[in-house]
Amino acid sequence: MAARRISSLLSRSLTSSSSAASLYRESLLRDVVSSGKNSHLGGIYRYSTAAAIDEPIKPPVYVNYTKLLINGKFVDAASGKTFPTLDPRTGDVIAHVAEGDAEDINRAVAAARRAFDEGPWPKMTAYERQRIMLRFADLLEKHNDEIAALETWDNGKPFEQAAKIEVPMFTRLFRYYAGWADKIHGLTIPADGAFHVQTLHEPIGVSGQIIPWNFPLVMFGWKVGPALACGNTVVLKTAEQTPLSALFVAKLFNEAGLPPGVLNIVSGFGPTAGAALCSHMDVDKLAFTGSTETGKIVLELSARSNLKPVTLELGGKSPFIVCEDADVDNAVEMAHFALFFNQGQCCCAGSRTYVHEHIYDEFVEKAKARAMKRVVGDPFKEGVEQGPQVDSEQFEKILKYIRSGIESGASLESGGERFGTQGYYIKPTVFSNVQEDMLIAKDEIFGPVQSILKYKDLDEVVRRANASRYGLAAGIFTQSLDTANTLTRALRVGTVWINCFDTFDAAIPFGGYKMSGQGREKGEYSLKNYLQVKAVVTPLKNPACHAEIENRKAFGSGSPYQGRGTCKYSTAAAIEEPIKPSVNLVVASGKTFPTLDPRTGDVIAHVAEGDAEDINRAVAAARKAFDEGPWPKMTAYERSRIMLRFADLLEKHNDEIAALETWDNGKPFKQSAKVEVPMFTRLFRYYAGWADKVHGLTVPADGSLHVQTLHEPIGVAGQIIPWNFPLLMFAWKVGPALACGNTVVLKTAEQTPLSALFAANLLHEAGLPSGVLNVVSGFGGTAGTALCSHMDLAFTGSTDTGKVVLELAAKSNLKPVTLELGGKSPFIVCEDADVDKAVELAHFAVFFNQGQCCCAGSRTYVHERVYDEFVEKAKARAISRVVGDPFKEGVEQGPQIDLKQYEKILKYVRSGIESGASLESGGERMGTKGYYIKPTVFSDVKDDMLIAKDENFGPVQSILKFKDLGEVIRRANASRYGLAAGVFTHNIDTANTLTRALRVGTVWINCFDIFDAAIPFGGYKMSGHGREKGEHSLKNYLQVKAVVTPLKNPAWL
Repeated sequence: MAARRISSLLSRSLTSSSSAASLYRESLLRDVVSSGKNSHLGGIYRYSTAAAIDEPIKPPVYVNYTKLLINGKFVDAASGKTFPTLDPRTGDVIAHVAEGDAEDINRAVAAARRAFDEGPWPKMTAYERQRIMLRFADLLEKHNDEIAALETWDNGKPFEQAAKIEVPMFTRLFRYYAGWADKIHGLTIPADGAFHVQTLHEPIGVSGQIIPWNFPLVMFGWKVGPALACGNTVVLKTAEQTPLSALFVAKLFNEAGLPPGVLNIVSGFGPTAGAALCSHMDVDKLAFTGSTETGKIVLELSARSNLKPVTLELGGKSPFIVCEDADVDNAVEMAHFALFFNQGQCCCAGSRTYVHEHIYDEFVEKAKARAMKRVVGDPFKEGVEQGPQVDSEQFEKILKYIRSGIESGASLESGGERFGTQGYYIKPTVFSNVQEDMLIAKDEIFGPVQSILKYKDLDEVVRRANASRYGLAAGIFTQSLDTANTLTRALRVGTVWINCFDTFDAAIPFGGYKMSGQGREKGEYSLKNYLQVKAVVTPLKNPACHAEIENRKAFGSGSPYQGRGTCKYSTAAAIEEPIKPSVNLVVASGKTFPTLDPRTGDVIAHVAEGDAEDINRAVAAARKAFDEGPWPKMTAYERSRIMLRFADLLEKHNDEIAALETWDNGKPFKQSAKVEVPMFTRLFRYYAGWADKVHGLTVPADGSLHVQTLHEPIGVAGQIIPWNFPLLMFAWKVGPALACGNTVVLKTAEQTPLSALFAANLLHEAGLPSGVLNVVSGFGGTAGTALCSHMDLAFTGSTDTGKVVLELAAKSNLKPVTLELGGKSPFIVCEDADVDKAVELAHFAVFFNQGQCCCAGSRTYVHERVYDEFVEKAKARAISRVVGDPFKEGVEQGPQIDLKQYEKILKYVRSGIESGASLESGGERMGTKGYYIKPTVFSDVKDDMLIAKDENFGPVQSILKFKDLGEVIRRANASRYGLAAGVFTHNIDTANTLTRALRVGTVWINCFDIFDAAIPFGGYKMSGHGREKGEHSLKNYLQVKAVVTPLKNPAWL
């Protein structure tokens, strides 16, 4: 991977009233650039780029670690190959380093997997993990200068910067994350009904990490620190340009007592080692820092493999806005620092310097003078501000951009050429009269090139600053509180520095909007990258709320699905003729498509067939509503009121909506009317209650700084919902999106558009402004593909389609994606089970909604001592299940959704028979029309049969036999899915063991399908990314913006 950078560590706070001695937050920071003088400004005019580059100073360090670290040992690459790491001062070889490739990645991942699944690391207490991390930090402090020398030698940054800022910050980061290790808490949730609900925050597993060359140590800390604090294991690939410091500190981790296999380091190249890590099926998580172009490849490789979640910290083109009221001298110094720090090799460098027209000419002259005084030279020499660029490729790239600036008509004020005759030094370069369409104003140069642009007023500079594919950071220089607040809110970036720049405290989150990345690093927010959320639900049994089989309260809505009575039901129920309403829409193409009645296959209505042009219209409407409309300007209370009015209208039209849902989908009307529509209503009231409770944080950063985070709506959200629960999926996605202040383009499933269109009409009746919600009915290959290629996205559907969705997001604008995908949930019946109750619950877990549930308990594991009894009773219960017209009273099971799904299920049934499973009941169609299938039960099922491996998504129960807990845990977890599980036992030790051991997003104990609005839902492994429902779902629709302002001499600091 062309791994390549990250942001700076230094922090300054300059204001118009600053004295020379207060220009930096700390004397440490002054020392880095002023050679121990008391005032950096006092030394500006004595610096000169004419400083000679003498014979390179010999670094005060030896290179002792050049091999790969795998399973606690330094080893050669499997191929025996090495590659040279070069001194950027001369281009000479420093050392030859082991060149890892795919085979070495396999070895490292195997070691990390073994350490996570079997080693002592996950079994340690959080306190023990903390102690190892603190010992590591102590060792870093002891070896501070040695580590700094390696960093400077390999990278070219000034030694004083490395020794006095970066290594101490690296040490600080590990102490910070050590402190988090024993503070990772789940929640207890006040769900509706008699249930005890808790969430567990569990380590995600094996984390693959790829770090860049511009800040190797700090990026190591940003990624490895939170991963280890959360209990994960790591395979880290270093940048090929700068492997030395990471290998050295890895040795210190071993010395600190880190168990073998917990941290593995592979040095190598992107197309070999990097690609292998991103594609590895046994890596559970990826974190990457580098270019936006490489980030897109990383996300695509994840999508094509096992859908591992990815954190991306990518490119930037940060605006630095100098307002009319600025003290020009201080502004020049701050803008100079914002751009030239670390040789300009910072993702968040303030590389678009916007200066108000009234002070523009003065600013340019002083910026030119400051650049010409900048000390460039050997980074080991005291007082040097700027060393060489990292390598010849970066050196040539920067010079090419400089030539482009000259050719496009910008005025070259200083620099613009190489410095000296050896190494990769470039003179500090300043351009004035830069226009927005020039490459030097649009592209991330990643070098010492300052582009100064002129602006007239705030509206103009906001529009121009936001007109970039990047959104990583911004700087503001002003004394006006109103101006600072306006720009802070208006700029679409992840960090805003006010009268300071590059202030990086361990607690301040960092990451970008738009194509600058996904997720946040540092602070509390970074922990979420390395944790899975598991919801655990257990019924409460007491005299006031006795649960006979209350676990059949599907979705926990308080309106139980009333399909009881095992012995009185019969599959001979008649199918009656339905009512036929009409629905239609007019769209740009004028096309329509039929939506079919699954009871007969007849047409219900012709629905508008949206395609790419309609998606474009809908997105344009949503974008306009977000950028210009009343929705984002409304108070949270006003948004809440509209959502509550909508819920009232849903209640009023309950039966009408339920009838549409049943007609279009085939599910029993009683299920629709008494469970799903009330739950739909409940969800919107729940999210309406969240609208005015979306809070940021104030962050206790080191030093005299006021730090806050803002949680802002992400923008236009694209949402694709499935056909099995159209209404509930509408609510799971639209509810939190609207509560957070976003606008929405929603694509319905082509099989079931009617209820969503009806509900959308009610939202407008409730007062939702035009363009806030746009509903497009259409097909996946046209409307769905167009939506996936457009913007932010949430999707529920199959795992295979989810992979396509993620690839399309990666290929377009790197929009963050929430995926709720397939499942093959184990339902485990233990030896102590009451067999009658276990049979009834297992029956419900599989056959509810015609078996068309992503979390259906379709792998029924039964202990060998109760297996035969269970099979006989499961067979009897299936035979007695009432199948028929879903509008008929007492019917438990309607038809499958359509012909395609119907034939797919029967194909799986035939596969089960052919592979040797015993067909106990069903296995064929019911009746002569429509898509009805008899409830089917297989016994003697083996794990390698398709009916036990694949998501059938139909009324097919596969019953498997197990001997003990160790065996059933291993078999239950041996699936690409990890959505949910059911456990039936009365033994608390058994329940607790299975709860912790099962790698799934939800565990239901002695209940199933309890879906309360507050309970998060989502999967491990290839069952999805992110969580829906509950507080967790809000994070899918929010961006985190960190805002940093210096404090002026507060008495209490």
